[in-house]
Amino acid sequence: MYTEIPLKMKTNDTFHIIDYIIFILTLLISTAIGIFYAWKDKKCQNTTDFLLGGRKMHLFPVTLSLMASFLSSVSVLGVPTEIFYNGAIYWIGTFSAFLFIPFTVHCILPVLYEVGLASAFEYLEMRFNKLVRIIGCLVFQLQMILYMAVVLYAPALALNQVMGIDMLVSILVIGLVCTFYTAIGGLKAVMWTDAFQMIIVFAGLLTLIIKATIEVGGIATVFERASAGGKLEIDNFDPSPMVRHTVWTLILGGFMTALTVYGGNQAMVQRYVSMKNLRGAQTALYLQLPASIVFTSLLVYTGLVLFAKYGDQNPVPCIIPKGDQLIPYLVMDVLGNAYGVPGLFVACIFSASLSTVSSGVNALALVFMTDIFKPIYKKITQTEVNESRATVYSKVVALLYGLLTIGLAFLSQYFGTLILQISLSIFGMVGGPLLALFVMALFFPCINSLGATIGMICSLIFSFWLAIGTIASRPSPPPYSCPVDTNATLTNFTTHWTTNYTISTTTALYNSTIDIKNVAAAEKTGLQTFYSISYLWYSTLAVLVAVSVALLVSCFSEWRKTKFRGGTKKKPVDRRLLSPLYLKIASLANTYSATDLEMQIMTTGDSKDGSEEKINGTIKENGSHAENGEKATIIERIQNGEKTVILERSEHL
Repeated sequence: MYTEIPLKMKTNDTFHIIDYIIFILTLLISTAIGIFYAWKDKKCQNTTDFLLGGRKMHLFPVTLSLMASFLSSVSVLGVPTEIFYNGAIYWIGTFSAFLFIPFTVHCILPVLYEVGLASAFEYLEMRFNKLVRIIGCLVFQLQMILYMAVVLYAPALALNQVMGIDMLVSILVIGLVCTFYTAIGGLKAVMWTDAFQMIIVFAGLLTLIIKATIEVGGIATVFERASAGGKLEIDNFDPSPMVRHTVWTLILGGFMTALTVYGGNQAMVQRYVSMKNLRGAQTALYLQLPASIVFTSLLVYTGLVLFAKYGDQNPVPCIIPKGDQLIPYLVMDVLGNAYGVPGLFVACIFSASLSTVSSGVNALALVFMTDIFKPIYKKITQTEVNESRATVYSKVVALLYGLLTIGLAFLSQYFGTLILQISLSIFGMVGGPLLALFVMALFFPCINSLGATIGMICSLIFSFWLAIGTIASRPSPPPYSCPVDTNATLTNFTTHWTTNYTISTTTALYNSTIDIKNVAAAEKTGLQTFYSISYLWYSTLAVLVAVSVALLVSCFSEWRKTKFRGGTKKKPVDRRLLSPLYLKIASLANTYSATDLEMQIMTTGDSKDGSEEKINGTIKENGSHAENGEKATIIERIQNGEKTVILERSEHL
């Protein structure tokens, strides 16, 4: 239990006029970019221009937009606080980028780009069927809407408690500004505002780091205090998945978690296919490698500065109620008297939210138009929707999604921390099963549509059970007490905690507002032990469940000689829909079957009796071409320098 006593803060908690000018100027520039592209493309804009930037986007805005899409305010506020409480081992997760970025570039991106589709879920229909496409589309929309609501709510809560910015104002400003420029300017506006906002985020972070480092006595002092407090211990090689952060969990578990963003999320896929060519998209993605290392390192160092400043005088919970408010508190404590700097950092937090929400709104609009509206319209009217009308509908849909996100952000405050935890866990609960669909499609040609559907459903059920069970079984926070003196300040109080507890806060993809590492009262047994598994393994488990179930169902349905697409001899998978990695591995086994090839021998020479003659020779695959939706495979035989066509078979895609 605790005694909640209001304490005086030694911070300048009010904005100067310069702070307001910088903050408002940031919002106006973002809005102006949207207006500019709406005016520029008003005469020639169609759905391809609006939702995909005309597939002519340049490297610079795409690179920064990829970076900004999921570097949200949740990251800016949560990662430093994670370091403050649990140490810098979180930084080890940057090494997972050396795995997931090359994997995405060479094993996933070529397929999604070359099929030339606007929506990633169209690919799922090509590989499986329309039902799998619809399931993936609906789950993605649920994922993004809930996540964007939290991206709006989390910074609004922090800024309201520490800086006095009203939550209503904060949510409305972020929500309406990004909805406005996304709805009128489309993907071009989103990407160029993302580029601008990333510059603001970088400037805000760098300013805070420099000023706060000087305040605590320099870089040497920061690392000295962090080392004394045990925050630089990053060599935990414990193989147990129950430990929240270890080297193995952060690298291997982080690899699969990152793939849910870079390999199976429409907001990212949309940026890949907006570029002129595959090489450009691959370059933009490779540039995320140094960028992710730099930004994660900046956030981790900010956490070390936090500890150097407040390590022995924690303002939570007696001065500020939540750990996620530590960064705004540091801003006002250290920079409150430096006019303009607090405004720059608030603009940094708002920009991080703007970039994430605008990217999500644009992706949701594309998915709705491509995967839901256009197919339904065509089925009802038997005609394609007019492009000018489709563009207008796309803008209306983007506007509605933005308003829905704002509404959910307001509702979040009435459900306390539970809705916040569930919403931030959505990437683990839903991102994993969504990634599993793409893994099955790209790497397992033996899995058919029935297997993919049942595997996805089982994976969703498992992920929701695990995440919700983890939240429900989490013990209550430990008791603490605050100073009785109501005139106490930050400089003369200490919060008293029992020694067996450690707080952890929001991270980029998952929230565990209060995570208790050790429970002294009793050892965890049964489900409690299972529920303590690290959140970074959620996606891996979801993929394993989905693939295992899908393989079993596909094999059973093949044995029963059903006709589900994919995974059957009667309905082979188009090679273009499979990952280059799978094709490379499969090519190592140089086998063929005359029955499977359905050889039709057509020799160029004449036989003595006038009949076709089978000649033993070397068989090679010459290539393939597609016309009017058909794929023709030509296999030739070379015998004594004479060409013989042995197979020419067309397959309708």
